[in-house]
Amino acid sequence: MSKLVPGDSVMADKIGDILPPGVTLNIPPFKTTPQMTPEQIEATLSIAAPRVHVERAIRTIKTFQILDFIPGKMISFASKIFQVCGALTNFRNPLIREVGEKMLT
Repeated sequence: MSKLVPGDSVMADKIGDILPPGVTLNIPPFKTTPQMTPEQIEATLSIAAPRVHVERAIRTIKTFQILDFIPGKMISFASKIFQVCGALTNFRNPLIREVGEKMLT
């Protein structure tokens, strides 16, 4: 949270009031009526598309077998190990087809 600055946007399912001032929280609208309003549908779609890519990236990071077992004596390095796995994921083929196509042209 300390790295967030005004203008940033956080995508989450649920989060308390712990975001710094000026940081936007993007959560899908809650269904309070049997039928969603057109505005709620639009908001849900605008959040769902990027969320799919975030979930794909997380799934890719989880494929690194080192994350399945981190020895107890290395637990203090767990965050750094996860960061390296995330960086290695960025070297793989793009998760979004459009990005990959732009890279080839």
